Amino acid sequence: MRPPADVRLLCHDVDMRVSIGDIRLYFDIDGPKVVPYGPIMVERPTLVLLHGGPGADHSTFKPAMYAAARFAQVVYLDQRGSGRSERGDPALWTWERWADDVVAFCDVVDIPAPILVGTASGGRVALTAAIRHPGRVGRLVLDSVLPGRVDERLDVFERLGGARVREIARRHWQGERSDEIRRGWEQVCVPLYSRRADGDPDAVDRARRIRWNHDVGERFRYHLADHFEEWIGLDAVTCPTLVLAGEHDPVTTASAARRLAAGLVNAETRLHVLPDAGHGAFREAPERSLAVLRAFLSGRDGVSARAERGG
Repeated sequence: MRPPADVRLLCHDVDMRVSIGDIRLYFDIDGPKVVPYGPIMVERPTLVLLHGGPGADHSTFKPAMYAAARFAQVVYLDQRGSGRSERGDPALWTWERWADDVVAFCDVVDIPAPILVGTASGGRVALTAAIRHPGRVGRLVLDSVLPGRVDERLDVFERLGGARVREIARRHWQGERSDEIRRGWEQVCVPLYSRRADGDPDAVDRARRIRWNHDVGERFRYHLADHFEEWIGLDAVTCPTLVLAGEHDPVTTASAARRLAAGLVNAETRLHVLPDAGHGAFREAPERSLAVLRAFLSGRDGVSARAERGG
């Protein structure tokens, strides 16, 4: 479908890619870094958004995150192998390399204290960056990041969809590649990721906008999923951290989010579990999540992780 004329007029040929060593990464920006405030110019915080998938791209944050440009500069980044970034060597599609890429990108474009905002697998990348480069990350926002234990995930799926859904999810996570399970996962399980009352009307168009690299997703499913030591190194995270989760997320469960917040023992941590949300807080409840984010950046939220632990 051809975009409207006013949209086409905004398109340009500027190459929004930067080289970091062996590869070029694509990025996009919403909002200025420096804004006028009376007689002076004031710097605003810079958010670096890290998409999930793995193998999706930065478009998953649009248009929900446009509103964040009202209080911060927003930088969208396609990770190595995904979206409009170069693919590079598939052997380098790893948590560590993706995390190091983020820091290298921030060095090149001069973001000295980035606020890393990661959703789903992008949150794992953000967390890995904070562990590997503890003095380099200004703040950390982890949205629907760590998977729950298998029994916890299956329990949520069964609560949301019944015993048949639980069985499909179990067989999918055990690596079964049959057409029956693939169709069941896509048609029955994936729709339960969202608990939005309006049915997430942008979901179909959002999925079509993504420049998927399904090879990254396959690598995650059969290699990377079991090679992320989520509970190792958390004590290295020292920057203020916000953990977001949906109470009805069947994959990155609320119970896992509570354990993550409790494990960040050396970071000032805030935990917000949205009671009627599924997977992806910024997609499920954008207005509420952005309000929590804005309060976190300003230091006015006042809700500690300990206030929600054990709930």
